[in-house]
Order: sequence, then structure tokens, then C-alpha cells
Amino acid sequence: MSRLKVIHNGRLATAQIDQDLWMKVDESLLGEDDRAIFLKRKEAIDLYVANKISLNEIFEITGINRINLFRLFNRCITFDPYGVPWGYRGLIPNKNLKKYELSPLNNLFNESRKTGEFGLLLEKYPAIRDEIDNLFFGRKKLSEPVMRPKYIHKKFANKCREIGISRSEYPFNTSHLGYRALCRYLEGLKNTHFGKASYRYGKDAEQKAKNSGTGQLNYPQTITPYQHVEFDGHRLDGMFVIKVTTNQGDEAILTLDRLWFLSFIDRATDTVIGRPHICINKEYNASDVMIAARKAIMPVTKLKLSIPGLCYQPTGGYPSERFPELEWAVWDVVHFDNAKAHLATMVRERFRNLIGCTTCLGAVDRPMRRPHIERFHQTLTTSSIQRMVNTTGSHPSDPRRTDPEKMAIRYEMTYEHLEEILDVVVANYNGTPHGSYFYNSPLEVLEQRVNKGMIPRVLQESKRSEFTFTQVEQAKTIRGNIRTGKRPYIEYMGVEYRNELLAQSAHMINTKVTVHVNVDDLRTIRVYLPDGSEFGELVAAGKWSLTPHSLQMRKTINMLKAKKLIHFTQWDDPIFVYHEYLLSQTKYKKKDTGNKIAKVQQVIRKSKEEKGKQQSEELLKQHEEIDALDKAREQQENLQNVNIPSTTSVRRFKTITL
Repeated sequence: MSRLKVIHNGRLATAQIDQDLWMKVDESLLGEDDRAIFLKRKEAIDLYVANKISLNEIFEITGINRINLFRLFNRCITFDPYGVPWGYRGLIPNKNLKKYELSPLNNLFNESRKTGEFGLLLEKYPAIRDEIDNLFFGRKKLSEPVMRPKYIHKKFANKCREIGISRSEYPFNTSHLGYRALCRYLEGLKNTHFGKASYRYGKDAEQKAKNSGTGQLNYPQTITPYQHVEFDGHRLDGMFVIKVTTNQGDEAILTLDRLWFLSFIDRATDTVIGRPHICINKEYNASDVMIAARKAIMPVTKLKLSIPGLCYQPTGGYPSERFPELEWAVWDVVHFDNAKAHLATMVRERFRNLIGCTTCLGAVDRPMRRPHIERFHQTLTTSSIQRMVNTTGSHPSDPRRTDPEKMAIRYEMTYEHLEEILDVVVANYNGTPHGSYFYNSPLEVLEQRVNKGMIPRVLQESKRSEFTFTQVEQAKTIRGNIRTGKRPYIEYMGVEYRNELLAQSAHMINTKVTVHVNVDDLRTIRVYLPDGSEFGELVAAGKWSLTPHSLQMRKTINMLKAKKLIHFTQWDDPIFVYHEYLLSQTKYKKKDTGNKIAKVQQVIRKSKEEKGKQQSEELLKQHEEIDALDKAREQQENLQNVNIPSTTSVRRFKTITL
């Protein structure tokens, strides 16, 4: 067949014919002898494809005869295992283009050599190949999840006996029963099926192998600050304690279960937005997500540090602290994973209606879709928590893990210390240069973008109340009965709510209304009538209205009361009763008791701060009233002095009572 018929017979693809599409070879990497042979072969193939001179002339120029020329051309147009023509790579001397296959019918067959026997065995008995593949990839339900080659070899030998292979045949006629050939085959499986074999090295390796490194990025790079942010929770690798006073008056130190760290990070600048939220609960919920969002949006001020030597870097801080135009700034899109707290109705509704952003739920089990927050959590852990004596390490056998509970108790590493440490670490992170931004810090990159006019949206002033972030809406019916003397009320989670106006509105009994509930503070609820008009704020009955408490805490108290484990009257504060119950449980050393006590103490501390703030506001108001009275009296005296110069005035002072 002439070369024109070979090249243009219509059976060859364009990639096989067009030499410009062939894979090239770097001749400088070849040895001198191999380079000379390769260049002669390449010249002969180029002349053959150009079809300008005869085959005899090609032989005179290159020394390659007709038979070798056809053989070399066939090597060039043969496809490699990835479906690409070998091209000029097929001209490299001594390069194997296909795997070795044993043929017993070949005259060169040597019975003393076992090369290729294993592959021939798998071709002859496909059941053995299936058995090996299933054991290696963990497809058999009753087998080990990750079986080592040594035990796969035992199963392989048993399968050979089961099929009926005699002891004079391969693999039983070898010293190791084909063990080395099996290991080479398993290594080939691992390299050929990279994604499937990665499960043998853990869940993280499997995730990365299956979901990254292939294809192209399907989203453009984000430039505008606050356009896309990422959120996630990270469980801290450390143990901490709290100090409590027992019912007997003794001081005790309780260890806390591992805490959660919740934060938002900006994709465009890698800046951590706002002060992160530390969740004391065993698992964070929808309320914790919204508290973290509230902390990310509200302006931040530096904490008063109590740990000696701990300080903020001058270049660090938070966006709202450094740039006034970013106070109450909000984002356009937030990227979540598929945690249950992120799928809650309250979270999606509040983000849509309050913040005005879109929630983007990533694919299941693909953390690489949120690379910025995942990398930040890794940096946070390795640069702070895992360097402390109370760290739990990254795994149980981590050498950095040296009895973390004992260390936390010995050095009294409390939850309050953790808040200060993490706040300083995050603030300093924002001021640390990053190589990905040409050694500009996230705050410096953010400043440059803001100076270019890339200023994000700001939350409306009418929506800046803390109440709105953790608010849920629920339909309720006003209850009451004039026959029994029961004044109108609204029942929510086992507690009655009313105010003076509702108590006097018997005509509203059985009216359906909408209540706005702050799930982070159930002392009050806000009621709206069916036409949308606000009716007012209702207060919880009894002592439920004294101490702030969350929905989760009330559910726990109601459950304990139903089980007869605690008891309280209308004159008792349920939160303090619950606190005393938890203190009584410390002797049983339950793992989550410390977390619950810390949460209640946090609530009690917040209540005291509110009372102190209220007293300060009342004192300030009284001072303003006194100043106003003094100014009025002074003006009156001036007028009297103008009319009656001899008249004197007596100045009166108001006594301030606290």
C-alpha cells in the first residue's frame, strides 16, 4: 500500500496525521547515542509524511529501510493508554509502547521464567481478577474496609485453590505464590484508579482525590470585598475549664467539652469579618449561626485583656474597627456547607430578609468548595490552639497531646482566657502579610479595594437591633376565659405572656396573631395583629422575665421539670434553679455538665451587665434632669436680676438615689 493510501485512507484521525498535533520530545534529555538514533528516525518520518522523495532516497539519507520506516510510522500513530497518539515519543529508542503479554504459543516462550504469568492468569480466570479488585477497593461487605496486600494474597491463593488450579501450575509453582506480582498489580490499580483507591488513606484523601485537581475552576475570582463570604464552624483542638462554687460553698474546677469556633471570612481579601463566636454547646445550632452573623456585622471594639504579655499587633484588627465606612457592612452571597444548623429555616429566612443576601449551600462532603475558611481554620489551629499545653492534637496519637484535661486544670485555662487568646490571634491574622497577596496583609488589601470605591452595602438602621438577628415568626392564638377569670394571654413554650393592654383586651380572645420571638432571649415577645399592625411587647409571667435565656435552655428546663428532676414556683427564678441543679450534678462528672454550667453563668453575667447598664442609664438621666433644672433656674435668676437687682435666689439641689 502506498504512503498516500496509508495516510489518507480515511481511517486515521486528524491527531494521527497532523504532525503539529503530535507530542514532542526534548532531545537534550537523551543520551548521545539515543539522540543520534532518534534524530535519524524523526528525519525519516518527516520525509515519509511530506511525500516529496522516494523510500529509497529516504534510506540513502537516514539509513532506515522500508520495513523499519513502516514500523516506526505505525508506532507514531498508535494511541497511548490515555487516547493520545504516541507521535514522536514512539521514536525514542527502547521505549515500550504496550505492556508485556505472555504467549505460551510463542517459539521464544521460556518455561523457567515467570514473567507475564500473573497477567495471563487473570486473563484466563476473570473471577480471580474480580476477587482481587473487590478486596482492594473494599466492595465486599463482609471484608475488611482497608485490606492489606498480605491478606489480599491469602484470599488470592484460596481463590486459586477454589477454582481448581493444580500445585504444578502458577502461582503454586513459585516460591512466594505470586506475592510480588500481586503487589505490582495492586500498585498499578492504585495508580490507574486514583480516586477509588484514595479511600484507603482516609476520608480527607478521598475527598480531595474525587473533588479536586480535575477540570477547571467553575467560578471567577472575586475582587469586590464582601461580595462573597464563607462561613463554617470548627471544633477547637483543646480542653478548657470553668470555676464554679458548689452548693456546699466549695470552689471546683470543671472541664469543658471541646468548643466550637464560628467565623465569617471574605473571599476577596481573606479578611475575617467581625469577632468570631465561640459556642459552648456540644453542637452549634441555628441560633449560634445568627449570633455569629450579628457579631460579624456589628462594629467591633478591642477587648480589655487580662492575660499578661498578650497584646494586639498595631497592624491587626477587624474591618469595622479600622474603617468607619465598613461599620454594619453586609455581604451579598454567603457560602455554607450542608450542616443541619445551616439548613435551618431561621438561618435562611434571616439571611434573606434581614441581611438581604443569598445563601449558597455547597455540595455534600466537598470542603474544597470553601477553601478560604477551611485554610483559615487550619492556620488558626496550628498557630495557636495546637501550640498550647492543653491541646488535644489533631488525632489521639498526636505527640503534642499530653493529658490535655490535666493540663487545663493545672494551669486553670478558662473559657474567658480562650476568648481573649482567639480574639488576639484573629485580629493579628488580619494584619499578617500573605504570600498570595504579594505579602500584603488582608487589611491592607481591603484598604486598597475600599479606596478604589469597592464599598459594600450597609445594613439599614431600622434593622440594627440585636433582637432582629435571632428572631423567628410564629402564629399564635390569644387564649383566655372570662368564666374562670383567666385574663387574655399568649402561651409560648410552656410560659404565659401578657402586658397591661392585653390583660384589658378580652375581646381579642381566640384571635390569631403573629409573634416575633428572639430565640436567644425569651423574656419578651412582640405581637402583630392580622392586619400587620404592632400590638406591643408581651412579658413572660413570673420570674421567667428576670434572667435572659435561650429557647434551648427553656426546653431543657421544661424537660427536667416534666421528669420531676427540678421544681420551682412562680416566685423562683427558673434559671437559678437550673444552675443549682447543674452544680449538684458535678459530683457525677458528666462530660457536658461543665458546658451547660458555663452557658448558664454566661447568661447570669449578661443579666447583671444589663442591670448595671440600666442603673447607669437611670443615673445619667437623673443628672441630665438636674442640669436642665439648674439651667432653667439660672435663666430665671438672670431675668429676676434684670427686673429686681436686689433679689437673690436660693438654689435647690435634687438628691440622687440609687
